[in-house]
Amino acid sequence: MLRNPQRILVLYWYPGFGKMRAAVQYHLKALEYSDVKHDIIYYNALFGIPSWLIYLNFDVLILHNTFLCLRHSRLFEVWKWQMKWIKNVNCLKMAIPQDEYDYAEILDDWLYEWNISVIFTNFDQEKQKILYPKMYNKAVFYQCLTGYIDDVVAQQYAHSLTPIKDRKYDIVYRASHLPYRFGKHGQLKHQIAKIVSDSAERLGLNSNISTLDKDTILGDKWFDFLASGKTVIGCESGSSVLDRRGEIKTKIETILKNNNNISFQEITHFLPPDWDNYQFFAISPRHFEAIITKTCQILVEGNYDHILEPNRHYIAIKKDFSNLDEVIGKIKDDKYITEITELAYNEIYLSGKYSYKTFCILIDNAIFSHKEKQINRRLINNKWLLKIYSFIIRMNNLLEIFFYFITIELIKKVYNYMKN
Repeated sequence: MLRNPQRILVLYWYPGFGKMRAAVQYHLKALEYSDVKHDIIYYNALFGIPSWLIYLNFDVLILHNTFLCLRHSRLFEVWKWQMKWIKNVNCLKMAIPQDEYDYAEILDDWLYEWNISVIFTNFDQEKQKILYPKMYNKAVFYQCLTGYIDDVVAQQYAHSLTPIKDRKYDIVYRASHLPYRFGKHGQLKHQIAKIVSDSAERLGLNSNISTLDKDTILGDKWFDFLASGKTVIGCESGSSVLDRRGEIKTKIETILKNNNNISFQEITHFLPPDWDNYQFFAISPRHFEAIITKTCQILVEGNYDHILEPNRHYIAIKKDFSNLDEVIGKIKDDKYITEITELAYNEIYLSGKYSYKTFCILIDNAIFSHKEKQINRRLINNKWLLKIYSFIIRMNNLLEIFFYFITIELIKKVYNYMKN
């Protein structure tokens, strides 16, 4: 069946000129893989969204997860009010949220208020009911992954990867030191770094492990970093906490103001008994990135969306780390490590099931299955006029960011002048 190209507006939020994280960049541009040559405009909502965009007569409006993260802002209600015209836009409106467990009710209310028709969620039906009490019977849900494999990047590295035996590091890892509000699962992401780093040092392995912000690696350098290691450690993405309206975050911040040295174990005594018992876990883009760089994954045992099999696609560490020495010992076996990476590469990447092309097909199917008729088509339908407007939008984004940084620099100079 012939599918006509759609005019699509993708709203995202990104605060700067610098490089995005690779996973975010590829996720944002997923529709570029479509066989249907859509007319896509990406609008950075850093300074809000002008209401005149409505006159470009879009067929589809997509709220990217970076845009939906605005719900965490203290100025969220101001932002939402400034963009309230979106709820009356006469087109198919779709949302692609992530971290849905964080400010879950605020997200649910927002999507309900803006009349969103389609939601791409990372979780199954059981968890959808918990996360979206309002939207569950109103919107159509499509379950998707938090990220996929970018075929261009995979092919770029396919013929240039260093064999396992010749790689610089035995173990590599980067992660953020997540706040207590993400629960015991959030703490696991830096606990594994400390535990494995100490063990590697004791056993004389060469590791490059860090959870410091200053050691963050972005863009293509991230793939080079992964490819420099024989193995990479990790766990499922997600959280063990459901923070409906930020009340858990507020409670923990209040406790930390009074005692900033309190441990995670101690802080749990001030919170409800079941606050940390959820399982909003998922496979993450990092797991796929390790697969395409043929870096063997050493992961805390988990579900991984039923995609990764323990001791076939990765080496499993028990949640209590009781088998850590045994696992670390396997790192010295280059043949075994290579077998794991090749199995993962052949069965996960080469299957084609987990590429951004697959995600794009899911979005396209949703668009053409649920596209609503626009009752009032607007006047701007001239092809060249639309190109001019698209150019204006892009220039508007660039100028806004430019003046933002100019303003910041001026504020710094005035502050330093007054200080001296």
